[in-house]
Amino acid sequence: MAIIDTVQRSRPVQLGIVCFFLIVWYFLRGTSEGFTPEELNSLLQNKDESTVMIKKTELTTHGLKAPYIDQSTFKPKNWYLAGNTLIKNDAYIRLTSDNQHQVGSMFSNLPIQAESFEMELTFHVHSKSSNLFGDGFGMWIIDRKSDIGDVFGAQNYFKGLGIFVDTYKNGKRGHFPYVNLMLGDGNTPYNKDTDGYETRLAGCTATGLMNPANELTKARIVYIKDGYFSLDFNYNNKHEDWKNCVTLTDIKLPQIKYLGFTAETGDLSENVDIIENKMYALYKPDGSFIESVDELETLMQEQSDNEESFQQAVDEIKEGGKHRKIKKKSKIRRKSLSRLKNSEKKIKERERKLRLEKYGDEDATLFKRLLKGVLYSLKLIFYILLLGCLIWIGNIVYRVQAQKKKSKVTGLLD
Repeated sequence: MAIIDTVQRSRPVQLGIVCFFLIVWYFLRGTSEGFTPEELNSLLQNKDESTVMIKKTELTTHGLKAPYIDQSTFKPKNWYLAGNTLIKNDAYIRLTSDNQHQVGSMFSNLPIQAESFEMELTFHVHSKSSNLFGDGFGMWIIDRKSDIGDVFGAQNYFKGLGIFVDTYKNGKRGHFPYVNLMLGDGNTPYNKDTDGYETRLAGCTATGLMNPANELTKARIVYIKDGYFSLDFNYNNKHEDWKNCVTLTDIKLPQIKYLGFTAETGDLSENVDIIENKMYALYKPDGSFIESVDELETLMQEQSDNEESFQQAVDEIKEGGKHRKIKKKSKIRRKSLSRLKNSEKKIKERERKLRLEKYGDEDATLFKRLLKGVLYSLKLIFYILLLGCLIWIGNIVYRVQAQKKKSKVTGLLD
């Protein structure tokens, strides 16, 4: 109570507390607003032309939509299917049915002819059971078409990227369903007994993928030549309701890469339905592939400068009118440039955090983590001591002032 009374009565103490919180806010505040991974991926999909314009070309050889069967061959065009895969021509391609010990596979006949691309996959994973199901399915971007195997329906020792929607927990860690990414080198195996923990590049818990209420789920992949890779899910099939799972900046895919989807059941089972896939190559306006997220900055700046030049020409002809809209777009782009820079920083910070949690590699060693923790603790202790000193000084000032008042009263009585 004495401390509270001191704070209430002493202006120096109150001023000290205000200064303390201002100092803490200054040093511990986060970076300014940037694009979220979901917003950045939408920019790369060219869904916001007011911010940046990107050229897209559909890769029809890797697309999929009903009806699936080509009437001339009685097979799905551009895809090779194997295993227990079933086709309902106007509804889905079912990789596994809700029965035990099944495996299904589908791979593109041709490699992906793009160095930067984006993809949206619509699928449905469901089971008669609400809590007993397995094993999951895989999305693959690897150097060759895979034969049937025991890694979610594909062969082990793969080279390229495997994205595993694991619906059954074999190991001791994590909450399932879990989405696990592995970048295979052709020599390192996936360990099913530990759910691939040793080789996990990154991942996320995705409980909304199993038995979704509206029966459809979407996955969005965005890949840029320099290694930017991002995976989002739309669990409710609502317009642009994306939730980021993983965003990384150093994924190197094979030069020749095939797209595939596989699934597998064991003693437990589930239906895995592939419904639709759309894939697009991502180009700059000059027709070359986008090579990095940094190039979005250049595109935004160039497009903003072009609009401003056009605006100057319009202003010479007349005042007012449509050019106000162009000015607004230019302001949007200038603001977006700043947000893009901040989002890149956040992505790299997020990636370092993932590596800290899993690997502690040379860019985030155990020593560096400990040192950072010690420095943070010392900083916190410093702030606490500073606050204590301010309160102590304020208390002294208060007591001196109180003593002076008491002395004046005593003098009057004498």
